[in-house]
Amino acid sequence: MSSIPRPRSNADEHRPNAASPAASGPDRARGWLRARFYDIDMGATYGWAMMAGWLRIASVVGVVLVVLGIVYGIGSAALDAGHALPWKIPADRDPNGLLATIDQPIRDYLGTHTAGLPVTATVAYGTWQVLGVLSLAGGWCHISGARLTWVLWVAATVAMVWSATPGPGRPVAAGITVLAGAVFSVIALNGLSLTPTVLVDIHTPTPPAPQVHAEIHLPKPEPKTPLYKPFDPQKPGLN
Repeated sequence: MSSIPRPRSNADEHRPNAASPAASGPDRARGWLRARFYDIDMGATYGWAMMAGWLRIASVVGVVLVVLGIVYGIGSAALDAGHALPWKIPADRDPNGLLATIDQPIRDYLGTHTAGLPVTATVAYGTWQVLGVLSLAGGWCHISGARLTWVLWVAATVAMVWSATPGPGRPVAAGITVLAGAVFSVIALNGLSLTPTVLVDIHTPTPPAPQVHAEIHLPKPEPKTPLYKPFDPQKPGLN
């Protein structure tokens, strides 16, 4: 089956021709470069449909390499972060002690309540950190399960801070934890609306389809008075 030739466009008429075999090396190089620049200009102007084959392959390979580089970077950062668990809070970034007010009771709570368990306090603390980060990122991506996990994570954090903080400072530490959870909930619960969605389902009866009957009405002809009466033998004729 023969293919239908593509109609020649005005752009094809201006396509630079390759240099003849008899041309010198610099002339052939310039002709090859002009043809390649022409292919790039055609691809940028008319898109994928008019793009040269070599340019399509180069574009696909470039996109694949960029994606692989991004995945490799994210994977390496995730592995490094995983090896660094549990993440430590630098003291120089907490001059006011707000982070330590939340972090230290959690460490004390996990250290006390993991005694006698196969899991260590360090592993439990690292798991708590990872769970919070993943649920925060998943909530920002509008994942319902991650948002539920985030709410439970904040509630568990407040409960641990309340339980492990000494009596006089317990309300203040729990309040700071609640405020911090509320601030980060702006990210995790972004786009969540508490306004109920009202769906009104209106059933409108569909009227029956009109029935059309085609009828032709022809006018009845009116009776005409004959010009001559029929012959009556009883009447005498005209003399």
